[in-house]
Amino acid sequence: MNNTRVLGRQLKAHGKRAFHLAESLAEILAQPLGLESTYIKDHFPPETSFLRLNRYAPCPFSSQVFGFFPHTDSDLLTIVHQDQVGGLELFKDGRWVGIKPNSKALVVNVGDLFEALSNGVYKSIKHRVRANEKVERFSVAFFFCPTMDTVIQSCSTTEPAVYKSFTFQEYKEQMQKDVHELGDKVGLSRFFL
Repeated sequence: MNNTRVLGRQLKAHGKRAFHLAESLAEILAQPLGLESTYIKDHFPPETSFLRLNRYAPCPFSSQVFGFFPHTDSDLLTIVHQDQVGGLELFKDGRWVGIKPNSKALVVNVGDLFEALSNGVYKSIKHRVRANEKVERFSVAFFFCPTMDTVIQSCSTTEPAVYKSFTFQEYKEQMQKDVHELGDKVGLSRFFL
């Protein structure tokens, strides 16, 4: 039981550090977009974000099986700490590119909400995780999310909006509906103007 408490404290501390990092990065990235200076602090309290621990078991059919299917993240930012095993891939220029693992570095993904807020200036990149044939893989992902009633709308004053305004609640509900009916997340394309 003592190990469980220690792990719990470590995860809580990691979550706090990840939250502050995500908040700082979001504020920096939001500045050139013209978002209100208090937008991030007003709409992204600590209790709306979360950590997810991922364990990918070894798989003898790793070339045919994903540890995690191709997707984009539905939050504002995702901060990932991965181990040295590797397997994270990004879809770039029409092909899958492996991210060299570095257990001393963090991977930061822009999520769908930042793409919509930035009117497409920042891109929510499709990514996946390949299973490893012989070794299990671990990662910790922190998802920086707003309150459910936060309105997501383009903050561009010079370009026409690409996406209609929506709340995070509406986005999540549409995602769940698509997954239930279609077996996959459709994402931001549901909110094109």
